[in-house]
Amino acid sequence: MSHPDLLDVIHGLRPVHFVAQDAQHVAFLAERPVRPGHVVVATRQVFDSTLDLDAVQHAALWAFVHRVGRALRDHLPCQRVCVSVIGWAVRHAHVHLIPTDAPGQVPGLDGAPLPAAVAEALAARLRAGLAGAPPLPG
Repeated sequence: MSHPDLLDVIHGLRPVHFVAQDAQHVAFLAERPVRPGHVVVATRQVFDSTLDLDAVQHAALWAFVHRVGRALRDHLPCQRVCVSVIGWAVRHAHVHLIPTDAPGQVPGLDGAPLPAAVAEALAARLRAGLAGAPPLPG
């Protein structure tokens, strides 16, 4: 199920500052930004996560994210735009675009190193799963 606040945004029931829209996506300023200019890009159709989109929908989302992210980078005072897909707290496919000027302005993804045996077991499990997956188009 989708996050009700995000559905309200998509359906125009919750006022936000939209920066871009098309038939499949919306992009709007985050209500509680990590940094000024933080934009949320969401699919209009409800998907639990970005991994639930088919290949065409996934490519369309990332093309839209690319367009909006380039606009942030080109028109805001920032050096980089960090891209974040968390996919847990809000059960609706969406991507965060956060303009930054220096390292540390967006929380990192650093964790404790894995023991070598655990890392190799995880890598082997994923390689086996990918070996049975259909090939990517193109």
